Amino acid sequence: MPTRRTFVAGLTAAVFSSGLGPAFAGGLTLTGTRHDGTRIEPETIGGWRLVYFGYTFCPDVCPLGMQTIAEAMDALGPLAQAITPVFVTVDPARDTPKVLADYVAFFHPRFVGITPSEDELKAMTKAWRVKYARVEVGEGRPYLMDHTASILMADPAGEAAGRFPHDIGGAKLADKIRSVFLARSPS
Repeated sequence: MPTRRTFVAGLTAAVFSSGLGPAFAGGLTLTGTRHDGTRIEPETIGGWRLVYFGYTFCPDVCPLGMQTIAEAMDALGPLAQAITPVFVTVDPARDTPKVLADYVAFFHPRFVGITPSEDELKAMTKAWRVKYARVEVGEGRPYLMDHTASILMADPAGEAAGRFPHDIGGAKLADKIRSVFLARSPS
């Protein structure tokens, strides 16, 4: 019986080898309000980006994804300087820039937190192929957000360079990132 990880890995490989990859490519920009209150426009965060769409009230998946990225950044050594790790909230109503500032700082000092407007969020999630939905859990209980839990990588041209499971582990993610850099480096 295949494990979930095996299934997800196979599905990811099928998506990238099926011709669906190019539809994901190009135009992968980020917009909204940065965790320090400054405005982020599409050209603000250039270079290589590791992007995670989630929310700060997430009880388990998001902290694991964020920790995976933080561990990978540390494991990459000097190569990490070429990458900007980014957390984009899918819950802008609760995740203000101030909330994101505290959240991203907990995981890694280089993380950039982004609170987009609803329209910006819709445009970004469509371009990055991320799904999200508000889930009501009952009277008097805070809602949850169902969302894609992949770690996404974009190159400096704004094209998709990778889509990795949130629970791959920091060392394995660092290895995958190195592989992407090697494959895209000029000979």
